[in-house]
Amino acid sequence: MKIVLYFILINFILLSNSRKGLTQNNVEQNEWPPGWTEKCLSCICEATSSCNQTLECLGEYCGMFLISRSYWIDAGSPVLQKDNVNETEAFQRCVTDPYCASRTVNQYVQRFIQDCNNDGILSCDDYARLHYLGYLQCTRALRNVTYYRIFQTCFQRNFINA
Repeated sequence: MKIVLYFILINFILLSNSRKGLTQNNVEQNEWPPGWTEKCLSCICEATSSCNQTLECLGEYCGMFLISRSYWIDAGSPVLQKDNVNETEAFQRCVTDPYCASRTVNQYVQRFIQDCNNDGILSCDDYARLHYLGYLQCTRALRNVTYYRIFQTCFQRNFINA
């Protein structure tokens, strides 16, 4: 678990440092979208698979974030360094690698950001919904879904009680 969180943290440091100084609606770029932090990504990971970095594929969903090929494509088809996006196995190699999988989720959220819970505020809750339900259905109810209960527990532990 600590190794996975390390990869997630490194991913956020690299991504935020490459975009610092830019703003969107008066929010610092390393805070854009608002609430999109390594803690948020970690809670999404925990809710998805308990951050199980040994997960291969379960049907069409692969890796610790359970990413489908269509999600990966929507995220821009990131690949491991020196990999070829045109190779059939590039998808699985990426989404089963903690860094590349984190990058995939980050790119997906950045591309499809929206107020999924309709509260008028962009937050980690929106990104958890976006990841789980996809950009076309992220406004659907999640109250009784195990993923969402785990996410909320993690979120409260890391954000509210921090």
